[in-house]
Amino acid sequence: MLILCTRPLAVGCCCRQRRANEDILGIPAIGIDVAKDTLDVSAFTGGKALSKQFANSDRGFALLVGWLAQSKLGQVHACLEATGRYSLGVALALHAAGHVVSIVNPAQIRDFTRTKLGRNKSDKVDAGHIREYGSVFRPPPWRPPSPALRRLCELQTMRAGFVAGRTEWQNRAASLGGDAAVGALAEATMAHFTSQIAAVDQAIAATIDQDDELRGKRDLLLSIDGVGQALAALVLAELPAPDVLGSSAAAVAYAGLNPRQFQSGTSVNRPTRISRIGNAVLRSGLYMPAMAALRHNAAVAALAARLRAQRRLRPKQILIAAMRKLLVICFGVLKSGRPFDAALAMPAA
Repeated sequence: MLILCTRPLAVGCCCRQRRANEDILGIPAIGIDVAKDTLDVSAFTGGKALSKQFANSDRGFALLVGWLAQSKLGQVHACLEATGRYSLGVALALHAAGHVVSIVNPAQIRDFTRTKLGRNKSDKVDAGHIREYGSVFRPPPWRPPSPALRRLCELQTMRAGFVAGRTEWQNRAASLGGDAAVGALAEATMAHFTSQIAAVDQAIAATIDQDDELRGKRDLLLSIDGVGQALAALVLAELPAPDVLGSSAAAVAYAGLNPRQFQSGTSVNRPTRISRIGNAVLRSGLYMPAMAALRHNAAVAALAARLRAQRRLRPKQILIAAMRKLLVICFGVLKSGRPFDAALAMPAA
């Protein structure tokens, strides 16, 4: 899993973003369409487009770096879609070779392709669209995660799979009927997933405890009422660092919890909903902690009380507001480096 910045940075860090973009403006952009087994690369030099395919493996990475050198492109700005672990190897290899790497939200590439009225779909064509997007928008450079953070992300991915498996079998068990043998097998399967979740939770805790930076950030998150070990580890694995996102609004957008309006003229005025364009794992992980925060976190409870008094929002909308508030508080303690203070987090009157 990659640590990405898929949202525009906020005003508070626009100068840093501008400087970063100015540093890569003169670097030729290449696009890489990443698949499980292959890398389709698109470059532009000498007035013509170049295309090449490499294996998504260590040998393929070495050949790609050599091909870039042979093509006399020099340092390049490589743009890749966010495809989780499939993108990580080539991103690390290019970064280690001195190239600038950007990881882009696939939705941004898709919408960019639509503006060009792109009608053809292939890995080679997609690589060209990614290159053109990178050349036009110059997305911010990607920074490789530390080995400890990479391990934490992998463990979080494993945990999510175990939880999904247990939930699936819990749902199946409810409809198995009264067959004792089948029920026993289902119970054993659920017990297996439960033991695996416990084991991966121990590995997550050990990974955080053994890294000074992760341990310090985890302790800051645990100072927040409503945030437990599971959410703290999830935030560390899924939420980009404050210096990458820049603002709490960008963090909210990254999780897809920002409001999305749909209004046009006088005839179209749909209800405002959250965008859901963002990290679904982080968004779903905030659901249960937000319910706890509504009872135990003074700042979140105060926000909910104010919204209930307005009598315009349904209970689910208030819960979503609590999720958003809890994420903002998490971002705030990580950015400030200070433990949670309910007085500072209270909503404005």
